[in-house]
Amino acid sequence: MSQLQLLDIIKETLPHFDAGNPSDLIKAEKILKIHQKTNPDLQLNDIESFIEFYKDNGNKYKAILQDENLQKILKNEDFNIDSLQNNISSHPPFLREDFGNDYEENILNYIQLNIKNNNWKNLRVFYKHYFPIISYENKDLLIDSITTKNNLVRGTIPYPDQYHLLLNQYKHSIDRDFYGLQSDVDSAYFNEEILDINNDLAEHQHTTQHNKVFLGKIFVALASFNAYTEELRGLLIKNSRIGAKWAIDDSQATTKKQSSLQKFTEKDYGNTAEWVLLSIYLGLLALLTYFLYTKLGHAFWALVGIEIILYFVLDKRLNSHYEEHSESKNDPSFRRKLKRWSFKFFILQIYLLALIIFLGVVGLIIAVTVGTGGLGIGGVIVIFWVIRSIIKKK
Repeated sequence: MSQLQLLDIIKETLPHFDAGNPSDLIKAEKILKIHQKTNPDLQLNDIESFIEFYKDNGNKYKAILQDENLQKILKNEDFNIDSLQNNISSHPPFLREDFGNDYEENILNYIQLNIKNNNWKNLRVFYKHYFPIISYENKDLLIDSITTKNNLVRGTIPYPDQYHLLLNQYKHSIDRDFYGLQSDVDSAYFNEEILDINNDLAEHQHTTQHNKVFLGKIFVALASFNAYTEELRGLLIKNSRIGAKWAIDDSQATTKKQSSLQKFTEKDYGNTAEWVLLSIYLGLLALLTYFLYTKLGHAFWALVGIEIILYFVLDKRLNSHYEEHSESKNDPSFRRKLKRWSFKFFILQIYLLALIIFLGVVGLIIAVTVGTGGLGIGGVIVIFWVIRSIIKKK
C-alpha cells in the first residue's frame, strides 16, 4: 500500500497525526498493525517502511504534499494532471530533489502508466510542471523508453504491410505530443533519432498513395519536435507540408486500409473447432473426389493434372488471399498448415471455374465462327445489333 493510503488509515483514528512527533509515530505503528489483522493488502514490511521513512523525514514533505496532483501520484492513481493545482515551483530546489529521490518509485510508476496508455499529452504536462521532482534515474528511464518507441517507428517504416499497426499498437508514431515531449526532455539528445526517422520516411516515400497516408501522418507529427539544430527544424517543417498532402483523416485511412486488404482473412476459432471444421471439409472433399472419379473415368486424372499445374502456377496469388495477421501467424503446427492448404485449395476451385468459363466462351466463339460459314464473329456482332435495333423499334 502507498504511504498516503497508510496516512489515511492512521488519520481515521488519529486525525491530528504529527509525523514529527515520536509519540504519534508509536501510535501510528500500533494503529497500522491492528488494521493489518483485517486487511490482507497491508503487509508488515509496508508498516516498517512507513514508520522508518517518517522517523527519518518527519514533516519534511508536509508542505509539498499539499499539491493534489502529487497526492494522486503517490496513491498510484491513473489521472490527468491539473496544471492549475501545481505549486511545486514554490518549494526550494533541495526539497524538490529530495522528494524526487524518496518517491522515485511512485513517480516512475506514473510515467510508465502514461507511456502504457499512450497519454503523451498528459506526460508532457507532467514533465513541464514537475520535472524538478523527476530524478536523474527516472529521466534516464524515460529517455530509454522513448528511444525504444522511436526504434519501433523506424522498424515499421520499411514494411508497408505493417502500416496498420501505426493506427493500433504503435499509436505514438503519429502522435504530435510524443515527438513534442522529446524536445521537452532533451532536444539535443533526440535530434539524431528524429533525423533518422525523417530519413527513413524519405527513403521509403516511393510507395502507393494508400501507404503514403501513414507516412504523411508521421511527417506531420514529427514537426512537433522542436529540433536542436536549425537545419533539422527547417527540414521537419518542409516535410510536414508534404506529409499533410499525403495524410487524410483517420476514418478515411481506416476505410482505405480495410478496402485494400485481401478479401479473405485468416481467423482463429480455437484448436478443437478448427479440427472439427477441417474434418467436415476434408470429408466432403473426399466424397466429392470419389464421385468425380467414378463418373469421369480417365478424364478425372486429366482434371487432377490441371489442378496440380494451376496450384503451382497460382501459388503466390493464392498466398496473397491468405492474409497472415492473426495470433496463430507463427504457429508451425500441422493443423494450421492443413488449414492453410484447405483454404488455398478452395480458392483454386474458383480460379478453375473461371478458366472453364473462359475456355467455354472461346469455344463458343470458335463454334459460331465456323457455323456461320466464315462470316466471322464480327458479322455475328453486326447481326446481333441489327436484330436488337429492330426489336427496339417495334
